[in-house]
Amino acid sequence: MKVLFTGGGTGGHFYPIIAIAQELNKRIEKEHFPELRLYFMSDNVYDERLLFENGIAFIKVKTGKVRKYFSILNILDVFKIPIAAIHALVRILFLFPDVV
Repeated sequence: MKVLFTGGGTGGHFYPIIAIAQELNKRIEKEHFPELRLYFMSDNVYDERLLFENGIAFIKVKTGKVRKYFSILNILDVFKIPIAAIHALVRILFLFPDVV
């Protein structure tokens, strides 16, 4: 079974993902799950050590950012965000996870 986790650029999403991965890994040992493969898709690895310790593969995707303040980068990201969304979708389609 392939499980894909996703998240943004802060730890607010990351540590709950680690807790879920730890629980899934515990249950694998006790119950007869199919082979479990865990993936984390983001623009930033956040904590590579924790991913490795919990058997989670990192998949890097491009991202854009919508800033709440004036920046010339907002104009560039108008083009970057749709391209990044297509890139992420293609990565997901090739991975074809059972759970997202």
